[in-house]
Amino acid sequence: MLHCNFTIRTECKSLAQQLDFITQDAHQDFPTLSETVYDIRREDEQFQILNNGKLCNTTSDRSSLIYNLLGLIHSRVFKSITGCILIHTGCGEYNGKRFLIVGDKGTGKSTLMTRLLFEGFRIDGDELVLVHNEKVTPFPRRFLIKESSIHLLPQVKSMIDSVPYIQADNGSKIYSFSPSDAGFSWKIETRKAEFFFYLEPNHGGETRVEKCPKYLMVQKVMPRTFLSNTHDHLKIGQLCRMIDDSDCYILRLGNLDSAISSVREKVSLT
Repeated sequence: MLHCNFTIRTECKSLAQQLDFITQDAHQDFPTLSETVYDIRREDEQFQILNNGKLCNTTSDRSSLIYNLLGLIHSRVFKSITGCILIHTGCGEYNGKRFLIVGDKGTGKSTLMTRLLFEGFRIDGDELVLVHNEKVTPFPRRFLIKESSIHLLPQVKSMIDSVPYIQADNGSKIYSFSPSDAGFSWKIETRKAEFFFYLEPNHGGETRVEKCPKYLMVQKVMPRTFLSNTHDHLKIGQLCRMIDDSDCYILRLGNLDSAISSVREKVSLT
């Protein structure tokens, strides 16, 4: 995962299959800077996650185990990253032009990014990007799709029985989907982003797209931005410069088909 390699070991065969929820096959051409091994063992009806013999987490629930393990892996990767901005955003390309779709949880970002994947767009992430020197690197995490959104994704629905999942606290399923599951290439590359879309929900209504002033886009993106621990104040200017050099839009997400057409139209303008 970027500069970090992870090995997960367990003697439980059924659990090993469920770990497909975490494993991803994105092509990543980055030098390896760290190696981490997690061991999972079961003791007295409890699952334990250990790193170099040190207990990291204990739970009796398999879904919680997998979710917690994913969190440990991501935390390890983030600790190895310095000098970067993290933005909660989907990342895609159309005709070689990279765009970001920024939005809070529950706005439909993952659903839209997954639909775009089947509509001629290259989609390399639905959740997070790293920004360094005003260039963007998608974070290589499988797309997480809520069970309640599957009816909006007919192409995924046809293959859903083969997609790994965990149970949410409310009993519903969260599926873990990879572009390669549907035969698409998935490659993590560092490039400049030329378009920013800020996603606002208009569920049940029509999709509308409108030009967004650069200062307003900075205001909207900043709450979705996480700065690493070194020289935080210097990174705010980097974000402002990146937005200032991009085309910016507010995307009020209603009908998915019109949203796809709108993104395609705006990205094709220049």
